[in-house]
Amino acid sequence: MKNSKNLHMTYGLVIALAMIVINVILYVAGLAFKPGMGNIQYGVMLVGIILNAVAFSKMNDGYVTFGQVFASCLKASAIITLILLVWGFLSNMIFPEMQEKGLEIAREKMTEKGMTEEQIQQGIDMTHKYFKVFMVAGIVFMTMIAGAIFSAIGAAVAKKKGAPPVMPNL
Repeated sequence: MKNSKNLHMTYGLVIALAMIVINVILYVAGLAFKPGMGNIQYGVMLVGIILNAVAFSKMNDGYVTFGQVFASCLKASAIITLILLVWGFLSNMIFPEMQEKGLEIAREKMTEKGMTEEQIQQGIDMTHKYFKVFMVAGIVFMTMIAGAIFSAIGAAVAKKKGAPPVMPNL
């Protein structure tokens, strides 16, 4: 293995920053709560993870295994998750109205489902009370699940010649 130890850190940081920038742009443009807009961030994550896999393979002249490429990509996903967790808390401080907007949309969806006002209020109260817990769980599980799937895709896409050949001691 060549010096590819920090590759996942670099890609994880760049991908997370790109996802944050897209998140801010969508929020400022008023599109953050539109259906399907969150998928843009996952598209960026997928492309970034695939680029990480290809770079890891190239850095090692293709002498990598599926598991090695997958591990590099999954490490990048973990870094993305950590950065997005920090961003989640920062964004609540920077954009405090974001939480209220989310609760308002949840209220509308519950009303559309035909829930009673009492049920809706209980749901909103619980969500408001445990918002940070739900946020952390959502970020960790969704980002790591997507990261694992994208890592498998990236590992499948990257060129692999197998483990490096053993050189005889001369």
